[in-house]
Amino acid sequence: MAWYEYDPQRLLIERKAMALKFPQFQLLKREDAFCWLGTPESNRGNKYEILVEYPEHFPNMAPSVFPVTPGVNSTDLTDQLKHHYPNGKLCLYYPGDRTFSNDTTAATVVVTAAWFFPYEAWLESGKRVWPGQELDHMQI
Repeated sequence: MAWYEYDPQRLLIERKAMALKFPQFQLLKREDAFCWLGTPESNRGNKYEILVEYPEHFPNMAPSVFPVTPGVNSTDLTDQLKHHYPNGKLCLYYPGDRTFSNDTTAATVVVTAAWFFPYEAWLESGKRVWPGQELDHMQI
């Protein structure tokens, strides 16, 4: 049974949190999962469409965030895109800095918009410097 079937109240909480913080986001049902689709704006005024997908074991696991458009993929294999996993999911937290708890809502997409701040700085540096701590995402 899916999380939203055994806990329909939690789905209502998620809807309210997103309506309050990100009313432009749209709740979609894909196969056996719910996800949000919307377009936050970076501090430089750039807009990025993202997909926030609930995992099967939500709220015990954090939603995954994927950029949709414009793509944030690297075109050169020697110049890997920073802070994303091979499946395209964004790395939003440095391990140990923040733990997702089961009372946190998907409205944490605010963190997603913050991911684009260093991403844009990295692009401006000629893809040389990512501001902040880093890990090898192929090893995690």
